[in-house]
Amino acid sequence: MHPWLLGLWLLGLLSVAQAGTLTEHTFQAKSYQGSQDRQYQVYVPDGIDAPAPLVMVLHGCSQTHEEVMRDWGMKEAADRNGFIMVAPFITQWNGLRGPNCWGFWFPQHRQRGRGEPEDLYQIALEVEQNFPVDPQRRYLTGLSSGGAMTAILAVTHNDYWAAVATAAGLPYGEDATAVSLVGICPGWAQFHPLPQVVSDMRGQLADTAYPMPLLVLQNNHDCTVKQPAGLILRDAQLALYGDPSHRTPVEVLADEINCSPVYDQDFDCRHARYTHDGNPGSRSLVETVFFNGPLTTRDSRDKDLGHYWVSGQDGRDGPYALRQGPSYPDIIWAFFARHPRDDSLVSFAGPPTGCISITSSPMGHLYAGRGRLVNWGMAVLGSGDQSYLGLSWNWWSPVTLYEGVPGQWHAAKPPGCRMLKNRAGAAVEGVRGLRIAPTGSISIELEQHVLRLELYECPAPTECGVALLRRDSSSA
Repeated sequence: MHPWLLGLWLLGLLSVAQAGTLTEHTFQAKSYQGSQDRQYQVYVPDGIDAPAPLVMVLHGCSQTHEEVMRDWGMKEAADRNGFIMVAPFITQWNGLRGPNCWGFWFPQHRQRGRGEPEDLYQIALEVEQNFPVDPQRRYLTGLSSGGAMTAILAVTHNDYWAAVATAAGLPYGEDATAVSLVGICPGWAQFHPLPQVVSDMRGQLADTAYPMPLLVLQNNHDCTVKQPAGLILRDAQLALYGDPSHRTPVEVLADEINCSPVYDQDFDCRHARYTHDGNPGSRSLVETVFFNGPLTTRDSRDKDLGHYWVSGQDGRDGPYALRQGPSYPDIIWAFFARHPRDDSLVSFAGPPTGCISITSSPMGHLYAGRGRLVNWGMAVLGSGDQSYLGLSWNWWSPVTLYEGVPGQWHAAKPPGCRMLKNRAGAAVEGVRGLRIAPTGSISIELEQHVLRLELYECPAPTECGVALLRRDSSSA
């Protein structure tokens, strides 16, 4: 090769290598329960001199943050689109789990102010102290256990993130049995029913919450995190944040198209978008990317169960990473770019005290965070009234609990359960939900009706009024 051609080639390699700056950091454990020292990497593309979007990317089990940076194609997407990428590493953990798994099934790791969710939030804050981050464009994504932890942080730190994307992830509050560990296809897994998932999410949210856009990416052929997980993630989002009269996928499907971009093959991928009212012009509540991907990857360390990140043209075939298929980096970033945080959107208030009941076994209530252990770990008590539910290993006996103050569960209905006072002082029974918009619109969801009210500004104290806009006699 001619010397000057060799020089140009080396210069090109150098320019690619210097497309951005990659730095290694160590998060120091805090004083709250479950905090650990954790490593993380930050990638900043060249030319960022103003507040830029932040994208945190969480590895899955048996993976590292270094593999995320090297294989997933997200670093290259950061170069193209100008966002700061953060890749934390679990580094160390407690409890029985696979290597490098985020502990999504442990109650202490799905609450605000403790454990892994709080550590990840604190890492994001630490990054903001050192790099210019746009507070309206903080995003989060992850694969497998990292996808499950993404769903957790969307609930526990709902006031921080603008939008999130789960890849082969799991709904909030799921147990370890939601992951198939048999090592063969089609696999076996057990999922919480939808009402329980929605209830668990409500229990962790504040009185008002941001209807955070969610992107769900799922291989229909995944034999580790089986496809019902993606459907439950979608349906829980719609049940929690959707308009009372628009809460099923059929009602709120705005459009569905072929996935784009894809690398090499699309594997029958379909990208669906769901809005609060089914209008294509409305903001997304949830979007899904479902495809029929292959089981095998090119990495000999994988178990060939259809469980991987699709890294696209600029990514690599690595551990649990495959280039072929719908390009996750491009699809995820396009979704994030469409959804900066907008705190003027409708806020959500959970049901009044005692309006949720869940039936499960003592063991099920314990692992869902509705009970606590006593007597050297042999018995389970309700988290609210401390009533005895049964032995901690009892998985077969049904026990019904009722929620009082959000997150507190009782064996008997709390006083005032399902009751709301009207102006005449009479009780209105069957209240299922309440939604308040900054515009003044109020929706009260009952067992048999949806009442829509509009509040008007009061020119004088005697002129205040409430107007009934609509009474929908159809069952909610």
